[in-house]
Amino acid sequence: MSIQQTEALAAAIHELGYDSVDAFALEKAKEALRIEMGIYQREVTEFENKYEMNFQSFLEKFDSIMKFGLFEKEDDEMEWRVCLKAIELVESKLKTLED
Repeated sequence: MSIQQTEALAAAIHELGYDSVDAFALEKAKEALRIEMGIYQREVTEFENKYEMNFQSFLEKFDSIMKFGLFEKEDDEMEWRVCLKAIELVESKLKTLED
């Protein structure tokens, strides 16, 4: 990045109300993480609505759920688990950025 670009960037960021490039980057990173968490949370909500229960209940009742086939349940379990883990990781990153 050229000196002119760096100066223009700093000026634009100050005009947007931020004290520094770091403050701007921090806010944008938190915003991006919240959006990412929302995407995963929507997927979790879809699974909860589909099975009419939370993940723990789904695991406990897995074998007795007859409305869906085994392969579908197994695929959903893996995707659901990944979404929940991703939410944990994003929450951890957000917490670190907010502290």
